[in-house]
Amino acid sequence: MRKTITALLSILAMIVIISIAVTLFPTLTTTTQKTIITVVDDRGKAVAITSYPPQRIVSIAPANTEILFALGLDNRIVGVTRFCDYPPKVKTMVKEGKITIIGGFSDPNIEKIVALKPDVVFAMHTLQLKAVESLENRGVSVIFLDPKSVQDILDDILLVGRATDKEAEAKKLVEEMKQRISYIVSKTQNVKYRPKVYYEVWHDPLMSIGPGTWINELIELAGGTNIFSDAKTKYPKVSSEAVIERNPEIIIIKVGYMGGVAKEEIAKRPGWNIIDAVKNGRIYEVDENILIRPGPRIVEGLETLAKIIHPELFT
Repeated sequence: MRKTITALLSILAMIVIISIAVTLFPTLTTTTQKTIITVVDDRGKAVAITSYPPQRIVSIAPANTEILFALGLDNRIVGVTRFCDYPPKVKTMVKEGKITIIGGFSDPNIEKIVALKPDVVFAMHTLQLKAVESLENRGVSVIFLDPKSVQDILDDILLVGRATDKEAEAKKLVEEMKQRISYIVSKTQNVKYRPKVYYEVWHDPLMSIGPGTWINELIELAGGTNIFSDAKTKYPKVSSEAVIERNPEIIIIKVGYMGGVAKEEIAKRPGWNIIDAVKNGRIYEVDENILIRPGPRIVEGLETLAKIIHPELFT
């Protein structure tokens, strides 16, 4: 009888121990074991994030920073470029020492980035491929974004969402952007009059927008016709004579950190006084950041272009 009681007590003790272990074990494993995921970036490269979701994120492009903040990742960002200025909270966090400046867009400081011990770095544009290679050679996970169209921009936002455990937020943001795009297109898609538009990327030498760019696409979606949509390159150098000959009805120049020329200077260019846009006072200054940064504000860029090109549709 005594042996039976002892045996039962032993079994009960074992059950208690197992119950405690089952309760504690999942907590121990989730706090000590890292989750690894792999995503495919715009190079078509599979990038492994070995600490998921990433808690230390570095952005080396302003558009990437805008995407990250739009997805609510403020407190996980540890490094940005000196050109990352939107939303305004970025500058505040830099001033407070919560985010480190890691250099410029085309010349990020590799040592600074590595010292931040990022779980993932978000890069963009072919200008950064050398920096991407240097970081990857040091074992840093880098996701490279290189959108060519509006749809690519939307897809990249979803990619960032997957890579940061913010898929729901990314899907919601993309859906909101699609709805705003659809609203604009519903007004402009059937217009019979599509004004000729000259978009000036740079003034010395003159550069414009060609096919295969999202700005060319935005002009078309807004109900306009890019006068250099037949160019051989995405960002063609153009002559003053070519602009005069193609006679744009609307001229769009940019204002922003890259600088540019005032619209008054445009009108003073030799021979430009005969261009319809100049004669009719249809030269517009637009914040370049809502057009050249492939992020959430690209929809704001589309809305701005549509109101410039077809003001009669948005009164």
